[in-house]
Amino acid sequence: MFPMVLRGVMKIGDRIVIKIDDVAFGGDGVGRSEDRVVFVPFTVDGDAAEVEITEVRKRYAGGRLIHVIAPSGHRETPRCLYYTRCGGCRMQHIAYPYQLELKRRQVAETFRRIAKIPLPIVAPAIASPRPYGYRGKAEFHLAGGRGAPWRLGLMGSASHDIVEVDRCEIVDESINRKYRSFREAIRRGLLHPRNERQSFWSDEPGEPPTEAATGSGSAREIVRTVLGKRITIPYGGFFQANVALVGALVEQVAAMCNLSGRETVVDAYGGAGLFSLFIGPRAGRIFLIEGDREAVRCARLNLSGEGFTRAEVCPGDVADVLGKRFAARGMTADVVVLDPPRDGCGKGVVDAVSVMRPERIVYVSCNPATQARDVGLLAERGYGLRLLQPLDMFPQTVHIEVIALLSGSASPKPAVQTVT
Repeated sequence: MFPMVLRGVMKIGDRIVIKIDDVAFGGDGVGRSEDRVVFVPFTVDGDAAEVEITEVRKRYAGGRLIHVIAPSGHRETPRCLYYTRCGGCRMQHIAYPYQLELKRRQVAETFRRIAKIPLPIVAPAIASPRPYGYRGKAEFHLAGGRGAPWRLGLMGSASHDIVEVDRCEIVDESINRKYRSFREAIRRGLLHPRNERQSFWSDEPGEPPTEAATGSGSAREIVRTVLGKRITIPYGGFFQANVALVGALVEQVAAMCNLSGRETVVDAYGGAGLFSLFIGPRAGRIFLIEGDREAVRCARLNLSGEGFTRAEVCPGDVADVLGKRFAARGMTADVVVLDPPRDGCGKGVVDAVSVMRPERIVYVSCNPATQARDVGLLAERGYGLRLLQPLDMFPQTVHIEVIALLSGSASPKPAVQTVT
């Protein structure tokens, strides 16, 4: 028998047996011991586990999994040799179909809690065709030099230490090959890194191999192909990580825009033009707003290459362009697409969009918490949330992509295409 913790005297270092009842947003299993909720990483509901207490607060505690006494039916064996040590993945111990259900539930709970929407409509999460080997870009960390041996790998799960890995299970295999070649070149003194991080892109079928940018003479840009269109992207820029699911993401966004060919569309945080390339042919006019100079250059190249004459690329901060150039001058839009970074849009962008009074807002986010915050602000300005469509762009991790469809109170709900 394991010693039980008496009410009110739980302390760091105690070991308890706990039944896991749920998985919280962020990936920790959730159980209860006496009067406290206990969060335990690398567990799943249905597990009975021995746990060492690592943190004690008034109403909750944190614990470290010692071992699983009785496994949940949702549990499976992780594929990665470095799992629990590397900080990239937190769900490899959970069967993939159940990961999808957990993420759908977590999206719903996040919008109930933050956006104050009692019953958000959340569609089933669209699965990744590849639960492993799906990432088209990966970033590895380096430490050492100046007489010390180089260390190359991924950040640890509980520290900022580098976990030296031989391969990563969620990246495309071409990235693993490049990573090992890069590591060998460093160890042999053939390369002398200047940065603490090194990015690798996967090779694209039908395109020349993508060389790693390691200094002078490095590739300035790469090419991705999405639904038959070639898209040029800055090597150091952003692109959707999941090479197997990006096409479905584009199709969902285009379907939610529900364009007839006459609308004015604003593609905010438009990057190198991924959404504009597919929305543009269906719109009357489209404005792409992007703050990164290299992404702007690539967006112009991509849009002109498709012959879009009704597309305009607007460089600058999204809040400034929307507020000072568009909203302040009385410009309106029929549809606004938002695809901000993880910290979301914020009040300035929400205010400017509201002034422009689009019929529909299609909001793409990899962070449901900041997305829910912004949707709550839009609700205060008269926009109703019609649908949340999760896409699992990040299998085995705690992250989830969500498309939110909003419309004004007088606007009809557009038809939405479901991609399976």
